[in-house]
Amino acid sequence: MTKKGLDLGGMIDTAATPKETGIPQRGARPHKVKAERRSDQMSVRMKPSTRALIESLADAEGVPIAEIVERAIAAYAKNA
Repeated sequence: MTKKGLDLGGMIDTAATPKETGIPQRGARPHKVKAERRSDQMSVRMKPSTRALIESLADAEGVPIAEIVERAIAAYAKNA
């Protein structure tokens, strides 16, 4: 007894969109863009009064010292 071939051409609808199953499929969502991290360090010589001012601003804002310096550089670049 020989087996007959089965034609699956009528079962596949290439124009159909995938059905939503509620289960995320691999590659279905774009990867989340990672936020830039502070990983570099820089040593800067400054007056003690400038350092004290930066530290007091950071304490008052409740942010790291790097955030105060980054804001100052961004403001300087914007006005330059």
